Amino acid sequence: MKYYRKYIIAVIVYFAVWAVAVYFIGTSLTAKAVTNRTAFMNRMTAQIEQTGDTSAASFTRTFTPDDIADVIEVYSLEDMSSMQNVGGGNNTYVWTLKDADGTVMGFVRYEYKSDINHKMIVLSEVSIVVALIPLIAFMVYVHRKVLRPFNEFSEYPVKLSKGLATEGLPETKSRLFGKYIWGMNMLNDRLDADRKQIDRLMYDRKKFVSVLAHGIKTPVANIKLYSEAIETGLYRGGVPDEEDKKIAIKIGKNADDIAGLVSEILDDPGSLRSSYEPTIGSFYLEDIKTRVMEDFGNRLKVSAIPFEVEQSGNPMVTSDLEAIIRCVFQVMENAIKYGDGTGIKMRLYRQDDLTFISIKNNGATLSESEMPFVFNCYWRGSNSSGKEGSGIGLYEARSIIRKLGGDIMMKVEDGATEVVMYL
Repeated sequence: MKYYRKYIIAVIVYFAVWAVAVYFIGTSLTAKAVTNRTAFMNRMTAQIEQTGDTSAASFTRTFTPDDIADVIEVYSLEDMSSMQNVGGGNNTYVWTLKDADGTVMGFVRYEYKSDINHKMIVLSEVSIVVALIPLIAFMVYVHRKVLRPFNEFSEYPVKLSKGLATEGLPETKSRLFGKYIWGMNMLNDRLDADRKQIDRLMYDRKKFVSVLAHGIKTPVANIKLYSEAIETGLYRGGVPDEEDKKIAIKIGKNADDIAGLVSEILDDPGSLRSSYEPTIGSFYLEDIKTRVMEDFGNRLKVSAIPFEVEQSGNPMVTSDLEAIIRCVFQVMENAIKYGDGTGIKMRLYRQDDLTFISIKNNGATLSESEMPFVFNCYWRGSNSSGKEGSGIGLYEARSIIRKLGGDIMMKVEDGATEVVMYL
């Protein structure tokens, strides 16, 4: 409140000054009109007393048309009965006519068309406009400093909840959203740290389960062999014992069950099979470009990384926009992380019944022998040394894209890496 106190005081002073100005302007208009008209009627009355001439031609150089009466009528004392009709909507003044001895001879009626009211109405209208200026300025300020930023900020929590916040909210000097931006950026950092921690824990879990599964696999295979030996009577000279055979069969079945569980554990990459279910809707290809530019445009500009987006047409796409954005963001993060900063190019186009999204970057590339493994869970290439990551992003992207009826591939050519998603 202290910060805005000076603005409140300024508005109060503004209206106080204008109120005083209106008072003096209105008073001046009224006083000037009365003074000038009084002077004219005084001199005109003297002229009529002396000469009887009611023409105001001789006063046109001295007085303005507003000072000269529109109607000048002379009444004798015998005409007093007709004076009862004097008045009406216009300004009417009655002056006495006297002779040289000071005896009243009659009256002069001066009638003016009132323009003071008109001027006061104009003054009132101007006052309304002046009063509206601070209100309009306040509304513009609220729109620019409050409503528009809040509308932009309101989308940020949704991005956080979907894991699509690639960078924090930009810092601002505004005191209105300073704490909000600071808090949301702290939340983003915390969520990012938690995600990395979860990825590390999942990796450790996968590693532990894999080691444990491999450790179980060999003893189970041996148990299976021993059970078969007992079942065939290998230790009894080739003559199996019926009771031993029944027990051996049960042991063998349990060993098979354990072997099956071990195979499932080894086939499931850390129990991270995506639980994602598509939410299909319709959108335009331009929507993908818009979202990418919103989240990566400024970031790449600040990092001085050339970024080019090439779009062919703007067809309608029927798919899951948020899921596609999530996959595109993951590939863009990799392009920034593993590229050399000399450029990233994104292409959006439609071919036959397929929608293609291509992201290409220059920089450290993978060898041909590593290409078959890039979409495996927890796998990281030889170019990942010294860079943060868990090896989950591309695995999840492929799982999502495949659930949308498409696929994702990577190719390396001429020192550049290109990831192509098609739907």
